[in-house]
Amino acid sequence: MSNKRPNILLIMTDEHAPDVAGYAGDPHARTQNLDRLAAKSVQFETATCAVPVCTPSRMCMLTGKEGHHVAGWNNHWIIFPEHRTWPEHFAEHGYRTCLVGKMHFGGRDQMQGFQVRPYGDLRHGVSHQCEPLDLFPGYHGARSAGVSEIPESMMQDVVVTRESLAFARDHAAMEPDTPWFLCASYGRPHPPFTTPARYHYRYVDNAPGIELPEDEREQLEPYARQFYDGASSLTDEEIQAGREGYYACIDFVDDLIGELLDGLERDGLLENTIIIYTADHGEMLGRHGMWGKCVYFDPSIRVPLLITGPGIAAGHHVVDHPISLMDLFPTTCALAGLPMPKRIDGVDFSAVLTEPEASEAPREFVPSFFTRYSALVHLKKNPHSESDPHQAWRCIRDARWNYVEVEGGEPLLFDLETDPEERNNLAGLPEHAERCKRMREALFDGFDWAGVHAQLATDRSRLPQHMSGWKPSTPNQYMLPDGRVFDAEKELFDTRWLRLPDDRVGSIIPQRFG
Repeated sequence: MSNKRPNILLIMTDEHAPDVAGYAGDPHARTQNLDRLAAKSVQFETATCAVPVCTPSRMCMLTGKEGHHVAGWNNHWIIFPEHRTWPEHFAEHGYRTCLVGKMHFGGRDQMQGFQVRPYGDLRHGVSHQCEPLDLFPGYHGARSAGVSEIPESMMQDVVVTRESLAFARDHAAMEPDTPWFLCASYGRPHPPFTTPARYHYRYVDNAPGIELPEDEREQLEPYARQFYDGASSLTDEEIQAGREGYYACIDFVDDLIGELLDGLERDGLLENTIIIYTADHGEMLGRHGMWGKCVYFDPSIRVPLLITGPGIAAGHHVVDHPISLMDLFPTTCALAGLPMPKRIDGVDFSAVLTEPEASEAPREFVPSFFTRYSALVHLKKNPHSESDPHQAWRCIRDARWNYVEVEGGEPLLFDLETDPEERNNLAGLPEHAERCKRMREALFDGFDWAGVHAQLATDRSRLPQHMSGWKPSTPNQYMLPDGRVFDAEKELFDTRWLRLPDDRVGSIIPQRFG
């Protein structure tokens, strides 16, 4: 192992359900590059996001803090300046830090500790290249599956690979003795589920279907039922096409990750590099009749996590210890020999990476939560009020058990070993009373709903002074070395901001251009 501090390569995708991968046992998913990475990585089977929504999940990961501690309430929220981020900490200790691609930051600080950001969603707009183009800034979700209208060289994920390679290669030429921290952040497989034609046609009639019990809706408690109802207009054909499009997106982004890793390896840039692959949250993909995330079920809150590199056990190891994305910050500090960040919720699991089979779990449970009423903007047809029940939840889980408390609702307990689809609520059974008591105590340790509402009010009052005032632009921009920013896709989208049809979901630009 080199005496030089290791580089950090953080590869992120958006909305990758962890079981949709060849290395995870899915025979339909073509992920040969992630499979190759998994073959030399520690693979975490119970890695979980702190909030299953894009912006807050990333906020929690970058600060090592739970959502209610870092204003990670919903999309477009802002990391307030008192919070030190993962890249900021590394930059302060001699690393050159770079972000390429989507991160969905709110507010005027679009760097958050990254020193270089050549390409990405720098004007906090939609963050995804919406298709069909004439629906911009909305997108169809499961109905979007098809061949992309966007020239492949302009596709967001293609540019992420190209610009990530450019940063690493240029850095090696200019500052070879300075370690780097590079985050390559891809937008897929988040919808729209569009890809170049070769990927789309590979999965037409060649992706697994899904069957739901006739009483699926009745089995769901009121919070989850809202998400079932939100997808209830999809036809069977649209559901299947959406799943095919999702698999195509996984395949497409896997090839781009392979190009990134192969290019870095050919140039000798992975010789002293810790590689992390993960996603910000999962995707329901029609399970329980739902699409997207925001719910407490395993496909929504669990994420893929592969880690390899210097100081990490060689070969393929599968670990079921509960791990949070919040834990990546302190863990990489330990691996790089940096001081530990203070006052965070994440824990160091570097011992697991060193001795995967021999180490003890660094935490007993891992938390996740979400509040629907914390959105900065609401869809017209579905506003959420803090006074309404069944609009928020918090869960804690380990490798086998998922315990959920819905605000204003009944507790839930699922046995993921015997009931992986999480259909049978065991919380009311006497034989699980002690388990529920212990997990409930852990869930409410340092957390309560009154405190959530009070903190949300405080954070809302702080927002105006940190908003950028910029009019949201098209999905991506380029940043020149002198800081000038220009639009990467103005002509593609013709900068049209259309009314979002009532039956579509997607990115709503927050009030006051936040």
